[in-house]
Amino acid sequence: MEWMIPVNEMLCDKITKLNSTLIPPGFHGDVRGVRIMQESLSKVIDILGEQSATAQGLNRVITTAEKLRNSPTHILYLLKDAKAKGGKGEVIALLKVGRKHLFLFDEKDKVCEVEPLCVLDFFVLRDRQRHGYGKLLFDHMLQDMEVSAQELAIDGPSPKMEQFLKKNYNVERLLRQNNNFAVSPQFFGAVPEMNKSGRSTPAVTPQVGRFAAPKPPSAIANVIHGGASACQETSNGFSPSDGVSPEATEVEPVAENVLETAPKETEADIAENQKSPERPCTLQVEPVLEASPSAALSPAGSTTSRRDSQLTDRGYFDVKFYHNKLW
Repeated sequence: MEWMIPVNEMLCDKITKLNSTLIPPGFHGDVRGVRIMQESLSKVIDILGEQSATAQGLNRVITTAEKLRNSPTHILYLLKDAKAKGGKGEVIALLKVGRKHLFLFDEKDKVCEVEPLCVLDFFVLRDRQRHGYGKLLFDHMLQDMEVSAQELAIDGPSPKMEQFLKKNYNVERLLRQNNNFAVSPQFFGAVPEMNKSGRSTPAVTPQVGRFAAPKPPSAIANVIHGGASACQETSNGFSPSDGVSPEATEVEPVAENVLETAPKETEADIAENQKSPERPCTLQVEPVLEASPSAALSPAGSTTSRRDSQLTDRGYFDVKFYHNKLW
């Protein structure tokens, strides 16, 4: 693949550290030169990212130039072979790392809330594997970030990654987490003890601003709690009874033996009170006259003829015929 800029001209060092700007360290140029450099590096990163996803059997590409631009906390290391491609150079490996906020469980199922350095993507070209290039790139990252292999969290490690850590860094096994990350059992030994106690109740922060202002007394609270809150001092130092005279807060004594002095009702009075009042009847129902042969005005307002079948046995108008077509 021919690039717009040869790899040896883009990347001066054997191992180059890139961030979201996609500008190699020490590069100087005008606006046009920066744009050409970023486009050239984007092509290199995108192709290596696709090859890494294919080699790991992933459904999506993890490393792209666009994702690196949108992730200011991620760092990408590129390893090149300066003698390849007829002296133009070739990028043969990549390693992407970044810190993430994670909840991890140790072997005793104790949760640990940490923000470790995570290995997000690691790939070496197939024809350059087993030549020590991967260890060279990984050692450079550990030295640059000042961490050990046991302090890293690996994102979805493949079997090859597990063998790589076991062979070069004495990581015998990995503890896989529910969030697709995996860590060494020695990882929790470097975590402070305060983070290993599990989830704790968050500390209550004092209120500031308008939330700390004294609140007026609540009339509804006095009704619900029987006025007890009016005699107590609130947590913010404001007394609801401020400004109220003692005479106003006095409660009149309740008259005693009120029920005993009340006259008892007799059984005749109770029976008289339980009787339902008579309902006045102002509606007089009269039998309907026989229908005349001429057309009559129906209750719906239409002129229709009334048949004898619409009358009941006693001569009253049957309610079931009281409707029109709009009902």
